[in-house]
Formats: sequence, C-alpha cells, structure tokens
Amino acid sequence: MSEQTDDWAGVFEALPDPAYLLNKEGLVTACSAAGARALGMEPAQLLGRRWGELPVDLQVLARLEAEQARALSTGSSRTLQLSWPTPEGPGLHSFQLTPVPSPAGSSRVMITARSLSEAETIYARALELEQNARAEVETAERRRSFLYQAMSTLFAHPPDPQGMYTLLAHLAVPDLADWCLVDAIEQGAWVSRVASACLDPTQEEKTRALPQRQALRPDVPIGLLRVLHTGESELVPAVTDSLMRASAAAPHHPAFLSVLQARSYMIIPLRARGHTLGAITFVASHSGRHYGQEDLALAEDLCQRASLAIDNARLFGESRRATRAREDLLAVVSHDLRNPLNVVQLGAALLLRERPGVARDEHVIKHAGRIRDASDRALRLISDLLDWGRLDEGRLPLELRPEEPATLLMEAVDSIRTLAENHQLFVTLEVPEGLPQVRCDRTRVLQVLGNLLGNAVKFTQARGQLTVSARARGHEVTFHVRDTGKGIPPEQLPYVFDRYWQAKDAASRGAGLGLAIVKGLVEAHGGRLWAESTPGQGSTFSFSLPSLRPPSQQADAHS
Repeated sequence: MSEQTDDWAGVFEALPDPAYLLNKEGLVTACSAAGARALGMEPAQLLGRRWGELPVDLQVLARLEAEQARALSTGSSRTLQLSWPTPEGPGLHSFQLTPVPSPAGSSRVMITARSLSEAETIYARALELEQNARAEVETAERRRSFLYQAMSTLFAHPPDPQGMYTLLAHLAVPDLADWCLVDAIEQGAWVSRVASACLDPTQEEKTRALPQRQALRPDVPIGLLRVLHTGESELVPAVTDSLMRASAAAPHHPAFLSVLQARSYMIIPLRARGHTLGAITFVASHSGRHYGQEDLALAEDLCQRASLAIDNARLFGESRRATRAREDLLAVVSHDLRNPLNVVQLGAALLLRERPGVARDEHVIKHAGRIRDASDRALRLISDLLDWGRLDEGRLPLELRPEEPATLLMEAVDSIRTLAENHQLFVTLEVPEGLPQVRCDRTRVLQVLGNLLGNAVKFTQARGQLTVSARARGHEVTFHVRDTGKGIPPEQLPYVFDRYWQAKDAASRGAGLGLAIVKGLVEAHGGRLWAESTPGQGSTFSFSLPSLRPPSQQADAHS
C-alpha cells in the first residue's frame, strides 16, 4: 500500500459500506473491504487501478467522474443516487463524494456508497422520475423559448443574407454550441465560410486558420462536404480516435476537429425550395456537452426556419437588383427614345403648320397627323412605363397641396371636351357646392381623371353620355366617371386594375398599364379605386381622396 493508503487503512477497515479514495488522476489509492467485495475483487487488486477501468456500467462511471471533477473544482461535497454492484446484484446506492486534503497538498476525493433500503429505493426512484420529468419539461420549454427568440430576432433582421448568417452564428452560441460556423454555397462548385462565432471571442481567430473556401466534392465520406452533397445532417455524439482516422479521407476535416478541439459536433444543411444553400456546424468543445437526438432535432428545426428567412432575403435582394436593373434600362431607353421622338414631333408640327402663300397638300397633312399621333402615343407609353416602375418601387414623388375638387374636374373635362365632341359624345359635369378641399398632387390627379375620361370616350358609342361628378362622403371626397358604353363583363371586372389587362374588344391596344397606374396613383394619395359596370348600359369608375375638412364641418356647410 502507498503512504496515503497507510494513512487511511484503519479508517477504511472500519467502514461497513463500499468506500474508495481517489487521487486527482483518478487512481484508487485506498478502498474498504466492502467496496472491493462489491466489485468481486480483493482490496489489493483495486489499488493503483484507474477508476474508469472498474467493472461497472460506463454511464455510472461517467457520472461519478463528472461529479468527482466538480467536487475537486468547488471544494465541496457532492451527493447523488446511482446503481452499484453488490454480491446480490446491482442495487441503488447513495453516493457521497468528499474532497480530502493531503499533507503533500495534492487533491483527493473519498467516495462512499450506502445501500438504500427498499423504501428508500422506491422513494429515490419516484423522486428521480419526478426530477427527470420536470427536467424534460424545463428543457423543452427552454428549447421552445430559444427557438422563438432566435426566429423572432432573425425574421426582424433586414433582408440581408450576410447579416443573417452572422446573426444566426451568434444566436447559436452559447445555447447550442461553443463554436458555430456557417458556410454558404457560391455560384458554381464552391463553398465559402460566411460567418463564425465562439464562446470565447478571443479564440475566434482560430477559425481563420481553417480553409475559408473549398471546392465541393461528391466523394467525401464525412464532414461538411458530405452534408452539402447529400443534404442530410451529420451528428457525432463523441469525437473518437476511430472517427479521427476516418476523417483523414475528408479534406480539412481533421484540421477542423483539432483546431476547434471538438468533442462533439453537428452539421445541419440549410435547404429551401429543394436546394441546399449551405450548412451550419455546431461544435461542443470545452463545455463538455455531447450532442444527442434531441439536440439534432432542435438544430434541424432552427436551420429549417432560418433557411426560409435567408432564402426570402436572397430572393428579395435578387428582386431589388432586378427592379433596379429594369429602372436603369427604362431610364436609358426613355432618354434615348425621347430625343428622336421629339425630333419626329417637331417635324410633324412643321408639316402641319400653315405657311402663307404655300398651298396645303392634304395627303401630306394626313400623314403628318398620323405621325404626330403615333409619336404622342409612344411618348405616353414611355411615360407610363416610367410611372409604373416608380410606383412598383414605391418612390413616385408627389407634390401635395390643397386643391378644389370642382377645379380639378372642370380642368379634366375641358381637356377632353374636344375629343368627346369629335366622337359625338355629350359630357355632363355634376359638382355640388361646398365640397371640402383635398390634399393631392394636382398633376397626378389630372392624370388619373384624364385616363378614366380617355377610356370612357374610347369605349362609348356615338351620341353616348359621359357624366363626371364628385361628392363628399365621410372623411373623403369621391370622384366618379360614368359612361353609357358597352360595359364590362362581370367575369372581367375584378381584373380591370391589374397590370397588362385590356378590354378584349379594344380598338387600339396599348401596354395595358393605364388603369394599373391609376390605381397606384390613387393609393399613393391614400385613396381607394373601384369600378361598377352593367353590360349594355355602361360603366362607372370611381376613386376617393382624403378630404381636409372633418365630417361635422361638411355637414354644417351643406346645411
């Protein structure tokens, strides 16, 4: 026996229960006779043996080793109930782990095991079941809370994929991992490290020693490249020597395990719409945690939801880039088209202008008029395309001022009166007195009225009637353009304000953006737009604008 054993020999001989004295290396330096008999050995056979080599269930030894480490680090006793061998078979024991100082200054732990009676065993089992059930509920609640908080934070983040990758890595530490690495697939056959986070920020530079970009390969049996190729998660509860040997076939995987000192890890793919966007690696190192199926389920749930958020952010970015490219194209095309169209219009105007002493050539006049009309339509089309692009992007500028509804209607009617008379149409204006002012962009509201009146003229037969009116209603003023044309079939009415919609029997077909632009302009003012129609009797297009006078004052004005 060693010196320590001699010091404790008398004490251990007097103990009726199993008892063991371990040094800080986990070697047995003394034990009681009962402790040796429980293991089917003599006391001398136990001395000098490592605690982890005893013929006992490995999970029990692991629990005792963990509690031994805590007792040594805190300097306080630890108590727990575990199964332990007896001559009659395994039975539940109450273990006491007590730190014991030594004259040499080294740390030791004395472990005693007291066999529980039948009543104590039943109580301990019931207590253990209750504690396990409570722990499961608390764990599930913590996981739900973590998932909710993580998703709330992620979905509240601006739609920037790179920022979301970084946020996701930091959300995982420390709740899910000591290290978190995020890799994203690039265009082509490459994957790049896009974010990383560490429990100890001073150690983050270690990730820079790992490859930041590598080529995708289908023949890798383990690690990140396998997950990206198969789209299946990889769970490693414990990094063992055999795993280290197997990882030699995977490029950079051994370095990853070594640099981060991984004891357990999970690699979860980020998938959306059937495509793999990348993968997230969760690593447990110094915390000592070991991942299991519950951790895998939580990580997969997190990654599945995060994939949707990241994919939406990517799609949003692509949409914005496409919209910006379209706007740039429209701006260039409109600028390049306006110049020659202006020249065409100027030439047509010169041909149509009467010159003293020069006879008019009706053939030339006829074709010059057609050229002027065609160039006018082309310029309106360019203007519509630019307006629609600005409305679609939400950046159409409005110059809002108080305006009189009656003035707006009279100006709009005057602008189309000649056109209506040429089509043999009668135009009636109905505007009651005392209408409240509206706050609007005068030019844009006249554009709305001009479009609605132009359509009414186009689709109303000769000797038809156009009625333009306005009335106050609550906090708004409603404007109405009614015609006696053919009307719109009920099945087409819900789509009249959609972009590119056109009446099937339209005599002249444009881009189909007119009513869509009208809708956008009205809604930009905070108003509403609607249409009513009866086939064979005509249609009424109406829109509203917020008024500047409260309803009570409107009632007083009418009274």
